[in-house]
Amino acid sequence: MPTSVSLREDDPLLKDLSEKKQSFRRNVVSLATELKEARTRLAEQERSCSKEAMSRQEAETRVKRMEDEMHELAKELNKKVEQIRASDVATEKFVKELGDIKSQLAATHATAEASALSAESAQSQCRVLSKQLHERTGSLKEHDDQVTRLGEQLENLRNELQARESSQKQLRDEVLKVEADIMRAVSVVKTKENSEVRKMLNEDPPKNFERINKLLTAKDDEIARLRDELKIISAHWRFKTKELEDQVENQRRIDQELKKKVLKLEFCLRETRIQTRKLQKMGERNDVAIQELKEQLAAKKQHEADLSSNQNLWDKSGFKIVVSMSMLILVAFSRR
Repeated sequence: MPTSVSLREDDPLLKDLSEKKQSFRRNVVSLATELKEARTRLAEQERSCSKEAMSRQEAETRVKRMEDEMHELAKELNKKVEQIRASDVATEKFVKELGDIKSQLAATHATAEASALSAESAQSQCRVLSKQLHERTGSLKEHDDQVTRLGEQLENLRNELQARESSQKQLRDEVLKVEADIMRAVSVVKTKENSEVRKMLNEDPPKNFERINKLLTAKDDEIARLRDELKIISAHWRFKTKELEDQVENQRRIDQELKKKVLKLEFCLRETRIQTRKLQKMGERNDVAIQELKEQLAAKKQHEADLSSNQNLWDKSGFKIVVSMSMLILVAFSRR
């Protein structure tokens, strides 16, 4: 060994060779170290690549899931938009119907007010007509009482006339009796031939005839006067009776017309009350319909508010951060 060492030291080629050999060994060791380090780095890179592939796969899966969710959200958003449009159309329709109902309700209120005014005027007319009817009834009662009194007076006059006629009949009977006595006396005078009797008859008849003629003339005058008075009184009472009957007939006709007017006004009043009740019921139904429409509109507004809150999901910061992170991950994987 010392000899070989000395030879190596003496021989420059060997020395150079040994140096090269040592240098080669050092290079081999360094290369082995570098290879080991490279293998280590490669293993680490493979592990990192596998991790990146797994994370990329997970990111792709997540992105796909997010795309599906975004697609579903877009579909749901389209559905919500269609629903909002339909609700807008329905809302416009409801608003239009509400306006029509309000106009109908205003017209109904106006009609109800007019009906109430007409009912009040009809009631006032009924009161006036009732007052007039009461006055007419009172005046008719007075006329009836007056007619009754006049009838009683007429009956008394008729009784008096009958009494006068009976007295006139008795007077006629007496006159006829006197005439019969005179005729009998005349016949007796004719039959008797006694001159004294004839003389008596010739002397007495003028006196008897004169007395009888005076009596008959007075009775005839009284009968004529009574007949004239009876005719005048009968004509007067016939005229009064006819006038009172005409007045009673006029009052009855006026009362009948007033009763007809009262019945007509009562019928109009009943119809007005019925129409007023119908209009009140229609107003109540319209109020209920308006309340239901208001509730439906409130529900629609609440639904639209919920939809707008769901639509604001796109504007939320968390959703934007998730989308931006997913886009960054996609860009990073695409670059690698």
